[in-house]
Amino acid sequence: MEIKARIIIEILGSPVEHVEKVMSNVMTELEKIKIKILKKEISEPKKVEKFYSSFAEIEFKCDGLEKLLDICFDFMPSVVEIIEPKEFRFDPKVLEDFLNDLLARLHKHSMVIRNLHAENVLMKKELKKN
Repeated sequence: MEIKARIIIEILGSPVEHVEKVMSNVMTELEKIKIKILKKEISEPKKVEKFYSSFAEIEFKCDGLEKLLDICFDFMPSVVEIIEPKEFRFDPKVLEDFLNDLLARLHKHSMVIRNLHAENVLMKKELKKN
């Protein structure tokens, strides 16, 4: 089943050259995967306090819900809009796989956060000793 979708990818960073390079790299990677890009608009970086912000709006067609979910996981868009089809019918296995991937990523991030918190607590204790 072909899906037509629109995503927005945002980049925030500094200096402005870094933001431009990262956006260029993201667009290059997006063009390598098996999707048909219909339209893309990339904003010029704008200064936001101490950083620069840029975003890209990409409209594309891809083959199936699995591909759209892969794009969401790999590129972490801030917005996803499904334009077509208006209704979905799919194998429950697709939803199971998505939920399991999502949970695995959440567990991984949770572990990283707990480890960073533990390191932070240890560093604060060391600083108090000195």
